[in-house]
Amino acid sequence: MPKKYNVEVTLTPPRYIPIGKFEIERGEDCINCGRCAIVCIYEVHKRQDEDLRCMAEPVAYRCKGCFCCIQECPRAALSIKENEEYSRLGDSYWTPEIISTNWYQAETGKIPVSGAGYRGPFSGEGFDSMWTDMSEIVRPTRDGIHGREYISTAVDVGRKLPAIKFDSQGLIASPIPPTLNIPVPIIFDRLPFGGFENVYEAMAKAASYLGTFMIVDAEEWFKGVGRKEMGDGRMAKGERSHLIPYITQPTLHGFDVDWIKTCKMVELEYDEVVLSAINEVKRINPKTIISVRVPFGDNVEELVEELTYAGVEVIHLYADLNGQTFGKSLFIKDMTQNVHRHLVEHKIRDEVTLIVSGGIAMAEHVAKVILCGADLTAIDLPLLFALECRYCKECREVLSCPVELKDVNPQWGTQRIINIIGAWRNQLLEILGAMGLREVRRLRGEVRRAIFFDDIEKETFDNVFVWGGVIR
Repeated sequence: MPKKYNVEVTLTPPRYIPIGKFEIERGEDCINCGRCAIVCIYEVHKRQDEDLRCMAEPVAYRCKGCFCCIQECPRAALSIKENEEYSRLGDSYWTPEIISTNWYQAETGKIPVSGAGYRGPFSGEGFDSMWTDMSEIVRPTRDGIHGREYISTAVDVGRKLPAIKFDSQGLIASPIPPTLNIPVPIIFDRLPFGGFENVYEAMAKAASYLGTFMIVDAEEWFKGVGRKEMGDGRMAKGERSHLIPYITQPTLHGFDVDWIKTCKMVELEYDEVVLSAINEVKRINPKTIISVRVPFGDNVEELVEELTYAGVEVIHLYADLNGQTFGKSLFIKDMTQNVHRHLVEHKIRDEVTLIVSGGIAMAEHVAKVILCGADLTAIDLPLLFALECRYCKECREVLSCPVELKDVNPQWGTQRIINIIGAWRNQLLEILGAMGLREVRRLRGEVRRAIFFDDIEKETFDNVFVWGGVIR
């Protein structure tokens, strides 16, 4: 029996003190009774290592705002207030909650749980306008996290096997297209910023350990002097085999063909002559899988259909950092559904693998975009959050990074990325178990296992008409 896939997480403390949602102060009235440390399950309060008789300063960034310590303090020596710096993190899409949650998962590898309960809205924009079906949550035997029943998160990347033909001796006579089996439906995308050599090295080592792949810019990685040194010297052969070079048409002519011969997968930017570029890469290495990177935009359904009929094995559909499509003011969950349904209608959905990226900010987004029709996802910003990035965008203005990403230790960064993927996979297992599914492949396109706010709103209010100011 093959070994079950598992991600080993290890507590990896941050280099800098994270920005927490709350600030906690211990007043002079504290009598060091330790009651706060007893009631706090988040380890905000502890005694000093050098003198156990005294309480240490609260670790405020771990506080969830449950107020247990405030209520239990016999001298009312503790006070709590919201941290103004926390509210300034990120933007309207990459919210402070999303950023801090990713920090926590990168540190601990655990699923974030708040004893204070969920206080936010139950619907919103983007992925928050859909809910997953948890109708099987009462069946504990489907619990893949605790190992009582194995749930697979593996996906196949490549063109699916057509109708199988056998020869007179019972052997497969059909040509078998090359495919890759990835144990998690997540690959690492090109970074929007912060692409320092040590960051890339940490990502590549994590991708190799996890068995997934990492898209890198071929122009910089394989042709640049610094990238060449890192690619050939500081990285093991096994790590290099998990790289997916991203190649544009001009780059292809100057690209080192020896690298193409060793690459399991190559990604090409879509243009009018992409098919000729595909033929050139296939000529160099017939076994490599080729992905075509296509922006979500106008007429993307017809474009994907055309590429699929042309024999393209993988199509990488991408939106902007906030999940908004180009040209059409739609979110990626809606465009993914449109593309998936279009291919289903033409009976060619199983002939191509769809990778979707842009705005994938949380573990639940992976499940939701697959549910909308993707085979797997590509993530970018969460990998930087794993390395303590605060999304301040200072580096875009050539200003100093507050957490000095360029000084990240690759080994430390590798474990932080492994931790966040481990936490995301465990959350995916929880969703699959609650749905009664034993493998993530079954989740693709299963929109009936989700509830969409737009559908509920339409069903509820379509028959409500206002005539003369009276609702009838």
